[in-house]
Amino acid sequence: MVSGKIADLKRYYSLHPAMEFIDKFMQEYMAEPKPDGGYEIIPGRLKATVSSYETGKAEEKRFEAHKKFADVQVIVKGAERIDWADLSVCTDMLSEEYSKGGDIAFYAEPKFLSKVTLKTAMFMVMFPEDAHKPCVMAGNTPEAVTKIVFKVLL
Repeated sequence: MVSGKIADLKRYYSLHPAMEFIDKFMQEYMAEPKPDGGYEIIPGRLKATVSSYETGKAEEKRFEAHKKFADVQVIVKGAERIDWADLSVCTDMLSEEYSKGGDIAFYAEPKFLSKVTLKTAMFMVMFPEDAHKPCVMAGNTPEAVTKIVFKVLL
């Protein structure tokens, strides 16, 4: 797991070649925001989904993990908490879509986790070993958030 400010994305170009494309997409988005929806950046290898929603209570959300894609989640507006745990401590799988061609599995709350609050203009990268529970309220009340989730083929 890696987190930082979108203004510093250039520092992460060596992390994965897609980071440069994500930085370019974010620069274009900040100059001219796009409506909610999906955007193919590199067909089959990198896509972005712009979403606007309200955060919710932690107990209403689930831990998830992916095998084929890394997530790069960027907060454009608002704040949300993302709970994180190493996948090795997620021992109770609730459901999975891997066998159906999907790239997601859901897990029960692990015993050991970290809580990361992302605010406007911050991002978090999650690799296959990073179980995560996004869209959690950063404070005591739901908050309107606009977020872009990049799916990066590994």
